[in-house]
Amino acid sequence: MIQTVIEHGSRQDEISRLHGNLEPSGVPSEQVIPAVRGEYYAYSSEFTDKKPLYVFLKCKSNKSRTLACAEELGREANLVFLFGDMTGVCSIRKANSHGLLGDTVSDDAFGETWIAVLDMTADDFYRIRSQKDAKSLMEISRAACAERKTSVTLKAGAIIAMMTDAGKYGMFLVKELTPTSVLIDACHVLL
Repeated sequence: MIQTVIEHGSRQDEISRLHGNLEPSGVPSEQVIPAVRGEYYAYSSEFTDKKPLYVFLKCKSNKSRTLACAEELGREANLVFLFGDMTGVCSIRKANSHGLLGDTVSDDAFGETWIAVLDMTADDFYRIRSQKDAKSLMEISRAACAERKTSVTLKAGAIIAMMTDAGKYGMFLVKELTPTSVLIDACHVLL
């Protein structure tokens, strides 16, 4: 069965399907399923120049969305991946203030999200992610995001901490980076 999954879908899709996190087609739901306070989420996600919006939702819900969804998502919208000469990520508010969401969307529609590059090895990231320790994740994110940065440049292997004004804490590791896509492993929790 694993061989078939590798040929016809990703191993992550099969793992997620076994845990009930994907629709039968193997694709996360497009429904907006907000994170639940106290639940810990660990997942992989791909963002592209067509779907650069990162929302910290439940694992059953697709994390990558189009920018056109931002206003409707409101405070559920968190980060935007930026593609071009240099790949980066910024808060939804920063993306909006730079006109990426059009000129009719108010910053008040969104919460604030802060990010920072972590000085951490991939092994440490995966250890912390697998332990599902919400308190440690919160402490790491709070300490890293103390400077309240809203944008960072990305490179393969980078580990980014994230924190929102609504009590979501998390981090992600950049697994793959192309001029038009970013593949991440991530975890987050709402406390």
